[in-house]
Amino acid sequence: MLIAGGANFKTELMRLITVKAPAGEGKDVVEEALEVGVSHVSVYQAKEYLSDSKERMQDVVEVATSTPKAKQFIENLMQSSFYDPDTYTFTIRHPESLFGSEPPEKETYPITRPTTDVYEELWQFTKITISLVGRVFLSSALLAYGMVKDMLPLIIAGLLFLPYHHHMLATGLGVVLKEWRLLRQGLLALLVTTVMIFLAGVCVALFTKAPVGWEEFGTPVSGFFLASAIGIAAGLAAVDDAGRRELIGLAATAHITVYPAWFGLKIISGFDEGDKWTEHLLTFCINVTSLTVAAGITLALMRMKGEGIRRFVSRMSHNG
Repeated sequence: MLIAGGANFKTELMRLITVKAPAGEGKDVVEEALEVGVSHVSVYQAKEYLSDSKERMQDVVEVATSTPKAKQFIENLMQSSFYDPDTYTFTIRHPESLFGSEPPEKETYPITRPTTDVYEELWQFTKITISLVGRVFLSSALLAYGMVKDMLPLIIAGLLFLPYHHHMLATGLGVVLKEWRLLRQGLLALLVTTVMIFLAGVCVALFTKAPVGWEEFGTPVSGFFLASAIGIAAGLAAVDDAGRRELIGLAATAHITVYPAWFGLKIISGFDEGDKWTEHLLTFCINVTSLTVAAGITLALMRMKGEGIRRFVSRMSHNG
C-alpha cells in the first residue's frame, strides 16, 4: 500500500507517518498531506480498544514522503484547526529504504528533519536517569585519568560516551520553540552532567594523587570562536538525516568537558602558582554559552517551529 508508484527508484532518508484521527476526519489529514506535495497517502479504518473496555473507530492515514515534506506536513497538521491532541495521535518512522514514484534526488533530500523528531530526541538525551548519571560519571573518570596521565587515547575513550552537547542543544531549542519545559530540562541536565564530571575528577584525584599532565587549554577568545563553530555544526547536524551526529558530540565534549574535570582534579591535588583557574572558568562559561546560542540561532534559521508542539504540551499538561 505504501510501496507503490511508477518509477521504482530505491530511496532513503524518508519518513513513514501514521496519523490516527477520529472517524470521518481522515480526509482532512489527507488534504494536508497533498497540499505539501506528498505523493503517497493511504486511508483505512481501524477499531481502537481503550483501557476502560470501550472501543471506537478511527481513520488511519499513512504517508510515505521525503524528510522536508514530512516536516512541513506534521507542522501544518499540528497547527490546523481540526487537530486535537486529545483525539489525534501520530508516529513518525525512519525507514532505511523504500520504492517510490519520485526520483532519488528528491525523495532522499535529508533536511530538514521534522521539529517533533528533534524535540523528542533531545528530550530523551536530557532525561535524568540512573543510566545517564552512570555513563557520565564513568566516562568522566576515564577522561580525568587520561588527563592525569596525559594519555590521549583514554581522554578520547571517555569523551565518546558523554552526551554533553545534547543538553546545550535542548536549551537552545527550548528557547527557539518557546517550550520552557524543554529549556528547564536542558539546563537541569547540563547542571547535573557538569557536577558529575567535576565529581569524577575529584574521585580520580583522590585515588591517584598525581599532578595533572594535561594542560592543553584554549583562551576565552579562541574558545568563543571554536564553540560557536561547533554550535553551528551541532545545530545543522541535529536537523539533518545525513551524517553522523555523534561525531559532532565528540567535538563539543572535547572542547568543553575538560574544564569541569580539570577543576575536580585540581580541587584535590591543589592549584599551582601558574594555573590560570579564573581564565579557565571564564573560558568554560563562554564555551557553554557560545555553543548554546550558536546552536539555537542555527535551529531557528533551519525553521524549527514550536506552535504545534506548544499547543500539544499545553493540552497534555492541562489534562494531566
